[in-house]
Amino acid sequence: MAPLERPAPLSGIADAYDVDALLVELGAEPQGDEAALNVCLTLEELYAPRSRFQMAEELGEFLDPRRITPTELLHTVEPQRAFADWRRRDLVLERVAQAQALPGRRTATQRREELAALEGEALAVTAQRAHRGDAPAFDARTFASAVSKIAQATRGFAARYAVDALVASWLAGAVGWELKLDRLLSLVSDALPPLGEDAIDQIIGEILASDAGAGELFGWVEGLRASLEVLAQLWRGDTVTHPRAPAAVRRLNAYIASHEARGARRGLEITLHRALTGDGRLCPPTGGDPRATSIIVDELVSTSALAVKLRGRGTVMGGERTMHLLDRRAARNLTGDRLEMSLRGKSHYARIVDLLTYEGAAFGELCRKMVTAALRTHLDHRDFTQRLFESARTPRARIKALSDVQARLLRSGLPDALKDRYARMLDEIQSTYLRTNRILARVARDRSPTVDEVMEYATLLAEGAFTEGKCAAAARELVGFHVRTTAFLRAFLQRRKDEAERRAERFATFFGTLQAAGIPMRDMATLRVLLVDDEPQARSYVEMILRDLGIADIVLAEDGREALEAFDGQETLYDLVICDWKMPRVTGLEFLKQVRSVRPEMPFLMVTALATMIAVEEALAHDVTAYIAKPFSPEHLEEKILVLVNR
Repeated sequence: MAPLERPAPLSGIADAYDVDALLVELGAEPQGDEAALNVCLTLEELYAPRSRFQMAEELGEFLDPRRITPTELLHTVEPQRAFADWRRRDLVLERVAQAQALPGRRTATQRREELAALEGEALAVTAQRAHRGDAPAFDARTFASAVSKIAQATRGFAARYAVDALVASWLAGAVGWELKLDRLLSLVSDALPPLGEDAIDQIIGEILASDAGAGELFGWVEGLRASLEVLAQLWRGDTVTHPRAPAAVRRLNAYIASHEARGARRGLEITLHRALTGDGRLCPPTGGDPRATSIIVDELVSTSALAVKLRGRGTVMGGERTMHLLDRRAARNLTGDRLEMSLRGKSHYARIVDLLTYEGAAFGELCRKMVTAALRTHLDHRDFTQRLFESARTPRARIKALSDVQARLLRSGLPDALKDRYARMLDEIQSTYLRTNRILARVARDRSPTVDEVMEYATLLAEGAFTEGKCAAAARELVGFHVRTTAFLRAFLQRRKDEAERRAERFATFFGTLQAAGIPMRDMATLRVLLVDDEPQARSYVEMILRDLGIADIVLAEDGREALEAFDGQETLYDLVICDWKMPRVTGLEFLKQVRSVRPEMPFLMVTALATMIAVEEALAHDVTAYIAKPFSPEHLEEKILVLVNR
């Protein structure tokens, strides 16, 4: 299984980023503690599960070609003799001694002597206690019986040694990892004492921790990411869903799902860690430039996605070490020359966009620190503005470049203090540029800009072209001022006069643009209007105008009494009343008085055919919001409504 092959040493890390130092800073496993380094000093510690897993990692060069596990090495004479004559034995033991030396407590030479003493003790105990004679022939029943007899006869280290020795002897006839796994799983039964369960589980874990064992058992999986996801499914005890999973893996799956299986899960974690330190890519190669931004981002995103897949059982598969390795893997995409090469030949603006893209996809503190450092270098450049404007030649392009960088920064995961600092810096740069080039002068308060000019700035606001802060606030204030003036609304509506077929669509676009621009203009589609008129033709005419504006929720009443019935109990649900003055049964003025008793501030538009001063004064005395005299054009009524609901 190529993705799980033994990795080369990590290299290519830029001098500016000391990976090991950063990992310690981030809470890596302490170096210098005997427990953390697994410095075994006694024979019992040497035979403990933790030491056996360490052997699976350190002695893989010896164990894998012979297809034996650490348990078989520790409990069988022949493998131990072969190890004593192995040409790389001294080099491997020296490497372990160097790694386990503790400054001020023991030197590498002293640790090497301790290892030699332990090796001698192991040889002696094997010669004394190893299984002799023909290899036993077990099935689940006879193995459970044998373990029960051992448990009755002895306790502690001696009992566990005896069970391990029996299993090691029985496995000697199995020539492959899959066959060994099948044999071990065949011994699992409800009748098996805990002593036997622990022994079986430990050796299964050692097979899974073996580079060669993992390669044989999972070689059917294509791609590193798929391989790691299968390992995670097994570790969690979920059903392996891959259609090509062989029978041995499915049996292993069932075993782990139904047992605590600490040894098996630990073996899966070791294989996971080995794969994460390798050079295999989570995303399959596409043949493109490996330095391309999209390829780097895909790998970073895949790392984050994998981190989610590795969660289960209330923790992360492999614990903190997994998170550190994922962090280092993500950082390796941007270390050495990779980061610089991915930015080479690009404009300053494109570089910043790429760096913010990396930041959004980054996984882990190490990767984020690297990207943040590069971002600060680019943003703090003394010629930042000049460099940013090199690729943006027009005023529109320049203000958009500044706002785009700011928006990306504000969406990023950078520390809040940094985001605030650079957001204000970009706002200041844009403010200076707007002022120097008089860009907002066209829509100044003391001018009467055209509809197109006002809507051009509204569109720029909707597109996010102005930096958040004083620039966007200034633009919103000016556009908001103009779109509420009678002159603008009259000009806007006059332009729509001959567009009857697309009138509603035009209004929807208008209100949508203002909403996206952050200008509080009431969307007509949200209004509920009570329309009262005793003349059917007049009612239909006004209703048509309302629907063209985008108002769909219209309640119709034929006179004041019907209006009172529609209004009673639903007073708070209406946003606007349009009411005729002269009607039978209850007049518009009488209805106005009733409305004002419960909704004194609601817009009320009175429609009258007699716009005499006396009538107007009487309506105003009862707080009518506005009036309109018949006959009126659609534009005149639309203007009234837009002004009323946006007061």
